[in-house]
Amino acid sequence: METAMGTATPAPPGARPPLNLSAILQYAYLLRVPLIAAISLFGLPIVSLFWARQLLGNLFVLDPWSIFWTVLAAFVLAWGVLVEWRVVLLNGQERFGTSQALTRDVITPRALLLSELLTVPMVGAAVFSNGQAGSMSAIALRLGTACAAVFTAHVAGFLALLLSVLVSPRYSVSADKRFPVPSDWMRTLLERAYDSNFKWDIKADEKWPEFIKAGYFDRHTRLLYPGQWLSLFMLLFTMALYVVIGLLRQVQVGGESGAPAVAYVLLLLMLLNWGLAMLTFFLDRFRVPLLLPVLFVLYLVNFPFQLDHYYSIVPGAGGALADPARVLTASRRVAPDSAHPRGRVVVVATAGGGIQAAAWTAQVLTGLENELRGPAHGTAVNFADSIAVISSVSGGAVGTMFFVNRYKTGPGGAGFPAPDLALPSVLDLAERPSLNEVAWATVYVDFWRIFFPILNRGRDELQDRGWALEESWRTRAGINGSLGEWRQGLEEGLRPAVIFNATIVETGEPLLFATTALPENHLSGARLRAFTDLFREGDIPIVTAVRLAATFPYVTPAARAKSDKISDHVVDGGYYDNYGVSSLLAWLKEALESTPAEQRPDILLIQIRSFPGESDKELEAPKNRDWFFQTWAPIKALMRTRTSGQLIRDREAVGRFVDLWAARGVGIWPATFEFQGGDAPLSWKMNADQIRTIGEEWHDRIYGTPQKPKDNQDWLQVSCFFHPKGEDCKELATFGKKHFW
Repeated sequence: METAMGTATPAPPGARPPLNLSAILQYAYLLRVPLIAAISLFGLPIVSLFWARQLLGNLFVLDPWSIFWTVLAAFVLAWGVLVEWRVVLLNGQERFGTSQALTRDVITPRALLLSELLTVPMVGAAVFSNGQAGSMSAIALRLGTACAAVFTAHVAGFLALLLSVLVSPRYSVSADKRFPVPSDWMRTLLERAYDSNFKWDIKADEKWPEFIKAGYFDRHTRLLYPGQWLSLFMLLFTMALYVVIGLLRQVQVGGESGAPAVAYVLLLLMLLNWGLAMLTFFLDRFRVPLLLPVLFVLYLVNFPFQLDHYYSIVPGAGGALADPARVLTASRRVAPDSAHPRGRVVVVATAGGGIQAAAWTAQVLTGLENELRGPAHGTAVNFADSIAVISSVSGGAVGTMFFVNRYKTGPGGAGFPAPDLALPSVLDLAERPSLNEVAWATVYVDFWRIFFPILNRGRDELQDRGWALEESWRTRAGINGSLGEWRQGLEEGLRPAVIFNATIVETGEPLLFATTALPENHLSGARLRAFTDLFREGDIPIVTAVRLAATFPYVTPAARAKSDKISDHVVDGGYYDNYGVSSLLAWLKEALESTPAEQRPDILLIQIRSFPGESDKELEAPKNRDWFFQTWAPIKALMRTRTSGQLIRDREAVGRFVDLWAARGVGIWPATFEFQGGDAPLSWKMNADQIRTIGEEWHDRIYGTPQKPKDNQDWLQVSCFFHPKGEDCKELATFGKKHFW
C-alpha cells in the first residue's frame, strides 16, 4: 500500500478502501473549503439567473470578450478545487489521522471530468443567458469564444503541470501515467520532464517537528511531495491569471473596460479557495476551527492601521448657500403666462434603485424635455429651465447627475441648451454599466486592504470600490465639478438646485448633499443635516456626493470624510427615504413660506419611481405561520418598511402638503411617472431587453397602451400644466384638484 504521497506496496491506480460514515463526515469537514468553492462555482449562475435574477442576473450580460475571460477563470477555479481536494484525500491518514481515502496520486480522466463538469452552468450562462444568443451566428460566435477559452485554459494548465513535473522529485509512478493527457506528444513531454535532472530538492530538516512535515514532505526522502509541487504551480498559474486580468482594466472593448464582473467574482473565489484551503490543511491537524483564527488574525493585522473607507473633500468657496425662495422664484424660471400669472415651476423627487433608477430618471427628465419642446403638444417649452429643484436618492441621483450636468452657467451658454442635440446621450450615460469597475476594485484593492493591510501603505486611502464607481462616472461623462460649482446660477434660474439624499450610519439621520440652503424637517421639526453643516469651509466633488447617496449595501462601502475631523459614516439615502420626498417637501415648504403670497408660483410636483408599486392585491395576505416565520419576520418587516412602508408614508405626506397649500392659494399639480415594466435590475448593469423596456415604458406613459389608450393621466397632468388649453386637457375634469398617484 502507498501512504499519502510516499512509496510502499503497489496498489491499483486510484484504489480506495471503503470508508465508514465517521470517516466520510471527517472528510466532508476537512474538504469544506474546496467543497464550498465547488458549490459556489456550480451554483452561482443558477442562483443568479433563477433565484436572485433581479440582483445578480446581469452578471451574465457578456460579450464574446467577456465570455472568454469568464470561461477561462471558471476552469482554473475548477482545477484549483480538484488539486486541493486530492491533497486532502491523499494525506488523510498522515496529516489528520483519519482513514486513508486515496492510496495513489493518480488523477484519473473521471476525476478531471467531474471537476470540469462544475463549469457547465457557468459556461451555459455565459453563452446563452439574457437573450444575447439571438441568432445562429451569435450562438456560433459565443460558443467559439467559449471553446477558445477552454483550449487556452488547458494549454496554460498543461504548462503549469509540466513545470511542476520538471522540478519535483521523481515518484513511484511516472508523470505520463499519473495525469490524463489526450495525446502521445503530451505524454512524451511529461515523460521527459519526469526524467530530467532539473529538480529542485526542497528537503525537510530531521529536527523539524512532525506537524510541519506531515503531509508536506515524504517521510523517507524528506523531499517536498510532488502533489505539493503541483499545488504550488497551480497557485502560481492562478496568480498569473490574476495579474493578467487585472491589467485588462487598461483595455476597453465594446464600451466597457476590463474583464467582466463575474470573472472578478471567480478570481475572488480562487484567492479564497487557495488561501483558506492551505490554512485549513495546516490547522485541521490541531482541530482548530478556521473562522476563529482568521478573525483574530484579521483583527490583529488591521488594528494598527485602522484602515477605514473615506470620501474626498476639497476646499470650498464659502459664502451663503442659495436661498430656497430665490431659487423657486427666479425670473428666468417662473415664466408667467395667462394660465399661471405668478409663474409656473417644476420640482422633482426621484427614487432609488440602482442603474434602473438612473436610467428611468434620465428617461423621464429628457423625455419630458423632448416632448414639451415638440410642436405636437402646443407652444414649445423648455421644461428643463422650469425645474427649480431635484431631490434624488441612490440610482435616481445618478440619473439626476447626468441630466443636470447638461446645464450651462458660463460664457458658453446659459441654462439648458435649446435645442439640446445631446439629450439621447444623457440616457445613454445613465444606462452604461459600472459593475465591472466595482468588482475590479473589490478584488484588486479592497481584498488586499482587508487581508494584507500593510500592502496598502503608501496607496491613496481614497482608493476603494466606491472610488472606482466615482471614476467610472467621471470618465464617461467628464463630470469634474463640485457641489460649490453647481451652486452658480441657481438664483438666476440657470440651473436647478439638487439635493442628493444620503443617510448617516451612526445616527440614522438623513444627510443631504445640496446646492441650496436647507430648512427644518417638516415632519420632525429638527434641522436637516447637510454636508455644509459638517464642513463649512469644505466642498465635495459631484461624483462623490452621488456615490455616497447611492451606497448600495455591500456594493460600495460606508465611508467618512478624509479630514482631520472625525466624521460620521455615510450610506445610501434609501435607508431613510428611498423616494426623496421628505427633503423635497421640507425645501418647498421653506421656499413657499419665505415667498410673499402674491409671488408664489404654481407648482408641478413630479415624482419618478423606478419600480412598479405593489397594489393591495399584490401585497401578501395575512395567514397562519409556523415557528420558522419568526426567524425571518424581522428582516421581512425591515424590507417592507423600506419599500411599501416608505411609499405609504410619502403618499400621505404629499397629499397633506398639497391640501395645506391649496388652502393658502398655491396650486400644486402632482404627477407620478412610475415604471410599470417587469424584470427591472437591482444592480449597476442592464441587459439589452431591460434597456429597450425603458424606452417602451416611456412611450406607454406618454401615449397610453393598446389595452388602455388613455393610461397616460400623469403625462396629461404635465402637458396641461404647461398647455391648459389643449384638447387633451378637457379629459381632466378636475384639473388642478385631482391627485394622480
